[in-house]
Amino acid sequence: MISIIISSYKPHYFSALEKNIAETCGVPYEIIKIDNPGLIGICEAYNKGAMMAKYDVLLFIHEDIKFITTDWGSKLIVHHELERAGVIGVAGGKYIPSAPSGWYTDNENALINIVQGKKGESKKTIQTFSGVQKAFALDGVFLSIKKQIFTEYKFDEHLKGYHGYDTEITLRIAKNYINYVISDILIEHFSAGNPDQQWFKENMYIRKKLGSDFKHLINKNLEFNLYRKFITQYFEYYPKTYRNLLKTLGFFPLLKIGKRKYITSINLIYSILHE
Repeated sequence: MISIIISSYKPHYFSALEKNIAETCGVPYEIIKIDNPGLIGICEAYNKGAMMAKYDVLLFIHEDIKFITTDWGSKLIVHHELERAGVIGVAGGKYIPSAPSGWYTDNENALINIVQGKKGESKKTIQTFSGVQKAFALDGVFLSIKKQIFTEYKFDEHLKGYHGYDTEITLRIAKNYINYVISDILIEHFSAGNPDQQWFKENMYIRKKLGSDFKHLINKNLEFNLYRKFITQYFEYYPKTYRNLLKTLGFFPLLKIGKRKYITSINLIYSILHE
């Protein structure tokens, strides 16, 4: 019924998750473990695992999680019958700005159903929605895709590391299908992610590749704030040269922010360059 694909590099996490899945899944499944102590990127690992899958429903998950919901397998299978279902997840975003970003943009547009916290420490349940909601980019902690759809898309192996793979494939699929986040499968995640320069670089590649036209209402303030955040972070990683300035202007939301914020943005860019 479900082929569960895991890129693994921490045996103690994998062993605990394997036992947890056996106790909670509730339907026939297989686990495809790709041993990957930094040898290949997660896109390559996941593509390799998917090629071995024998079931129609694929589930890509991190190994540092725990399923809290019981009989979650049957719930997942039902969700794949939703209208034009593309990818099913437990966290995602419903706004795609011009500026490079991951699935999260702000609290208003974040759809999250997860228990967060390092193992052995205090936990925090984050639930910003109920039922089933449509989303665009999804969090890679839990991504489920029907095999026939995955075969058409696959993960982009241009992404060599462990960042951006989730945003890229879910946005690409969102152009032709509908991605959903669900609230009836709850997992606990033992880490909160690690945005770094590589994460930043991969999101620039993704935005340049896929654009930001995803048929939602334009939020001028959000577009401005995210572009400001983008260029501020960009020049923390890269030198303040006019060549790099031109790269940032490639993501400038000119047609989305209005004349007043356009002038504010130009002043902001000038001030950052001359700090």
